[in-house]
Amino acid sequence: MRGADRLIEQQYAMLLRRDVARLPELYAVDGSYGMPGVTVRPTELPALLRTWTGAFPDLRVDPLGAVRTAGGAAVEHRLTGTHTGVLHTPFGTVAPTGHSVSWQVVDMVRVRRGRIVTWRSYFDWGQLITSLGVQVAGLSRQVPLASVSPVSTAEPVFAGREPAVA
Repeated sequence: MRGADRLIEQQYAMLLRRDVARLPELYAVDGSYGMPGVTVRPTELPALLRTWTGAFPDLRVDPLGAVRTAGGAAVEHRLTGTHTGVLHTPFGTVAPTGHSVSWQVVDMVRVRRGRIVTWRSYFDWGQLITSLGVQVAGLSRQVPLASVSPVSTAEPVFAGREPAVA
């Protein structure tokens, strides 16, 4: 049986090699991957992660720490990359900015019978969007991010289906 550590390492290695087509093999058939604003089935995961590798072709992952349990792990890391491709978000799309950015992510991974059952990535979209240089002047709690330029609402939220790939 593959432990959570090994599955997490495999998923990140595949992501960094841009070998995401085989990611569903790491997941239980009824598994899921989620991040703020979107949850996909294992078969939809390659398309979702291609949006990230397309937006940040030089994406790097630096581990910061982990907590392990019998059924999974929580892993904290820093992602770093240069935004040179279109970033598809649940709020719309962000055109390439050329900004080098870094943001922290916590992944909660649960494993059953050697397969990933759930993988939840938690991060602050607001921090990432503002790090990209998206203007949020006048933004308040009452104003949704999708209405702030240059984020476009032309791209629908891709929960439950494959996202558009740049």
